[in-house]
Amino acid sequence: MRLKTVFGLVACTLLASSASAQPSSGQQRVASDAEKLEASADHLARMKAALKQVTGRIEEARNEKDVVKLNCVNEKLTQIKALYKVAEQADVALHEAVSNRDPGAEAEFSKVSIARAKIDALRGEADQCIGQLAYIVDEKTTVEVQQPSNLPNAADAELFAGDGRRGPPFPVPPVVRPPPASPSGSP
Repeated sequence: MRLKTVFGLVACTLLASSASAQPSSGQQRVASDAEKLEASADHLARMKAALKQVTGRIEEARNEKDVVKLNCVNEKLTQIKALYKVAEQADVALHEAVSNRDPGAEAEFSKVSIARAKIDALRGEADQCIGQLAYIVDEKTTVEVQQPSNLPNAADAELFAGDGRRGPPFPVPPVVRPPPASPSGSP
């Protein structure tokens, strides 16, 4: 019963979002039917990949035996499954609308696009549930380290003190030993 309620809410949200997502005249170019079908297929593939990724997060939470993480990710997975089902149905309706040259194809394509955006957001939320967001690195991310040329290297720092003489970089304090706690001759 709960899944039907979630599914109904998702469908209503998508319908409301698709109505508000309609571009005003002259705002965007209209994609051709072939482009819509291709983009829809790409969206579905990415949504399926997100579904698999979140399912993997559930396994991580189970392996950690962390009920809080498991419940959090499970909630996101339920929403993703409902959105994916809506997107699949919209994709089927898009194919039918394109084949019948129905102007409703744009609305069906909008449903698929909106579902993908929402699933991407839910995938991110599922990553936050597990705490993996800090470990995700985009394959396009690069790190470039630049070291100023006037810094001494590690070998030079060990050989020379700041005043140019050989020795450790900092003066070594003298070692002062405390007196013995008991005389050495007693048993």
